[in-house]
Amino acid sequence: MTSTLQRPETVPLGAARPQRATRFSSFTLVSWVAAAVVVAFIVYPVGRAFIGELGMELPAVVEVLTSSRTLEVLRNAVVAVAAGGALAFLIGAVLAWINVRTDARMGWAAEALPLMPLFVPAIAGSIGWVFLATPEAGFLNYWLRKLLALVGVHLQTGPLDIFTWPGLVFVYALYLTPYAYLAISSGLQSLDPALEEAAQVSGCGPVQTLFRVTLPNLKPALGAAVLQLITIGFALFSVPVVIGTSAQIEVLPVSIVHAVTRKYPPDLITALSMSLVLITIVVVSWLVERRIVAKGRFARIGGRGARAALVTMGRWKLPARLFVLGYLGATSVLPFLALLLVSFQGFWTPQVDFGALTGDNYVDLWNRLSVRRGITNSLLLALMTATITTLLSALLAYLSYRRRSFLGRVVDGVIKVPAAISHIVVGIAFLVAFAGPPFRWNGTLLLLVTTYVVIFLPQASFYANSAIQQIGPEMREAAEVSGARDWRVFLRVILPLMAPSLVAGWSLLFILSAGEINASAMLAGPGSPVVGQAILDLWTSGTFPLLAALSVVITAVSTTVVLTVLALGGRPNSGNAP
Repeated sequence: MTSTLQRPETVPLGAARPQRATRFSSFTLVSWVAAAVVVAFIVYPVGRAFIGELGMELPAVVEVLTSSRTLEVLRNAVVAVAAGGALAFLIGAVLAWINVRTDARMGWAAEALPLMPLFVPAIAGSIGWVFLATPEAGFLNYWLRKLLALVGVHLQTGPLDIFTWPGLVFVYALYLTPYAYLAISSGLQSLDPALEEAAQVSGCGPVQTLFRVTLPNLKPALGAAVLQLITIGFALFSVPVVIGTSAQIEVLPVSIVHAVTRKYPPDLITALSMSLVLITIVVVSWLVERRIVAKGRFARIGGRGARAALVTMGRWKLPARLFVLGYLGATSVLPFLALLLVSFQGFWTPQVDFGALTGDNYVDLWNRLSVRRGITNSLLLALMTATITTLLSALLAYLSYRRRSFLGRVVDGVIKVPAAISHIVVGIAFLVAFAGPPFRWNGTLLLLVTTYVVIFLPQASFYANSAIQQIGPEMREAAEVSGARDWRVFLRVILPLMAPSLVAGWSLLFILSAGEINASAMLAGPGSPVVGQAILDLWTSGTFPLLAALSVVITAVSTTVVLTVLALGGRPNSGNAP
């Protein structure tokens, strides 16, 4: 043991490190090649689309940007995102506070319940709310009219109408809330409880503590939540195309997709010009968020390892839990039940005859080759996207962790660029770059999977970077001292330690990929149908029972796969873990 302890003195530190740094292993080569490929697949399509295509069409770009049509759909998008995002921010903040800081949290379910809406694809959930709140045939409206008739109020339609501005904003809020919740709950978990305790000892009441201590120290998390809501809200296509189009409210993302899919040849100049507006909105929002965060220092993680004392809700405990369950019902349970009910009907009607319910729609669904291929393709794409992005993010996170260089930081920054760009914009960029010669990938699964990987790589990198930062250098150094080479260290030491966070990230990516429609609405072709596009086609043709059956199938399969993976792989450590 003595000789082991003295070994660092016998081998000069300055001599050992250069030897380790100059050893260029196959792992290092593969890592840098992977990084170069990822950077190329991000930089080339964006550069080709916005510099190569728009650079020579500046007058046309100005004409599109100043047209009354663009200004109208931009105004509609701003109103929908601002109102829906504000409501989602409020709901997400309340849910985060209940689940992190109060005794109303419901154990392990507290972490899962606010995220359950992600299990139902947004387009399926939107259609579920159409089945619930259409003025004439909505299930909720039918039952409400029955109840109102008992007290002498007789209505022919309504009282709810999903095809209005309030209906559109309501559904926007439901499906934006999980993103606000994730950012705010993470900030609450990281906030040092000593700050709030010191304020209370100094005589501050709960309200003063909230506004003078908690909220100021949550500015980074709150800013991140607002930025997420803006980025995702302006990229949302499924909700406005289902509800907004029927309400004659067209928003910017829908106009961009229609410029590509409803015109021949595709009007790429209009689509790219409108996409510039989306990029500008996100960049300006990001700059504002960074400026707010830069105004102060936020020491959120304390060194005592203590947890904040939970707020005792008393008689408000049951209402708080009912609020959480009510949100779950509005976003997941009610829309799914509506889809399930319509899927067993011969035609959509609010007057349910349980004796006439049939499973013929599922048989018909299976007999349709295009739909069957769409389900298979979507699950295959989800599996490939989640696996490739998870492994790539783990590899690049470890490369950046081992090689703390300027080039490593550049790579890490570039792979996060798609997070600041709408999925629709990325889809258009890949369509411009790879659909035509010399690649000719138009309508292929290869085009879809590469686009999906680029779109979802930032989310995967967040999970991977979080996991790698929790692994101390001692583990890697011990393996290297034992003679393990780079590949063995990565596969036998680093990857298993990252596994819980990577499994959680894989699960989220699988769900998002299986129901992706923003990019696939433009990229999927007759030879590569996907579920999102199939649902949209069935919605357009008015084949509601088949549409409901397809939505139920993809939701059930995605949920089963994710729950199985989480059960086998375990859950990541929560911020509340001791």
